[in-house]
Amino acid sequence: MWQKIIFFLNSFKKNIPGLILTSLVAYISVSISYLFLIGSVAIAIIIGIIINNFPLFKLKIFKDGITFAEKNILSLSIVLMGASLDLNRLSFISIFDISFIVVLIFISMVLCFLIGKIFDISTDMSLMLGIGNGICGSSAIAGVSKITGFKRDEVGISIAIINIVGALSIFVLPYILINLFSDFNSEQNGFVIGSTIQAVGQVTAAGYILEDIVGEHATLIKMIRILMLAPFLFLLSLALARKNKTNLKIKSIFYVPNFIVGFIALSILVTMGVLPDYITEIFKYFSKIFLIIAMAGIGLSISFQSIKSFGLKPLFVCLISFSIQVMISILITNYNF
Repeated sequence: MWQKIIFFLNSFKKNIPGLILTSLVAYISVSISYLFLIGSVAIAIIIGIIINNFPLFKLKIFKDGITFAEKNILSLSIVLMGASLDLNRLSFISIFDISFIVVLIFISMVLCFLIGKIFDISTDMSLMLGIGNGICGSSAIAGVSKITGFKRDEVGISIAIINIVGALSIFVLPYILINLFSDFNSEQNGFVIGSTIQAVGQVTAAGYILEDIVGEHATLIKMIRILMLAPFLFLLSLALARKNKTNLKIKSIFYVPNFIVGFIALSILVTMGVLPDYITEIFKYFSKIFLIIAMAGIGLSISFQSIKSFGLKPLFVCLISFSIQVMISILITNYNF
């Protein structure tokens, strides 16, 4: 047993420098957030991007910890976020909401495919960008890559582009909603944000820039999109198996992110009243803290060098597709809420 503990500690040591850096960025972000309107979550991303793209910084020593923050700390943040959501609120999610999300996912993939043809990028990259835009960003692309065996560099650049567009949307979409659609209520704002922005952390960040209730509703809508990943991967694997007449990896077919399971489980516990109020409040507090640390990790992972190697075409495809998605979501929201 002690050998396992020692092995774990030795393996974890490589994450410490990066976690210190992301925690420091998070601390600075919280400390100066009162000076800005965008909040500590968005500030952490901006500081991270500045550091990562500053020529004098060498971030190799921080790489493992940054990746750990971006993935594991973010997952933990989302799990703890379940303490903020009473599952009784699911009664507010209508069949229309679910149907529209399914349609929007399909639209996203078709848009990226068609626009990708115009800009002459590969079909594989178009599909990854469409899936990343439509479902859940990096997680969706990673899940699909397990089944399809897409080229490693195309997977990497697709994830980088999705993160960049998602980071931009954290600032741009709330600004659009505040200034051009000020008559939208919290539920409408939450639906637009939750049905369009790529990653869970980015959805939450954009929502909380407006209001806490917007962030919570947007996250709930986003959870529905993520839960669509499993059936999508199942259908994709069947289609590829029929095309190639081969047996694909079954474990990849039913891929559902662990943090979704944890999020739902904690939400159930809170809904049932199993957890004391002070424990629930602690979970809520650390959920926000971990979110800021994770957003610092995302910022520190965004580099424009990899995008330059592929040119700007994939970025334009993603931006145009995402912009059309947002317009469709706003249009439908305006006429159906």
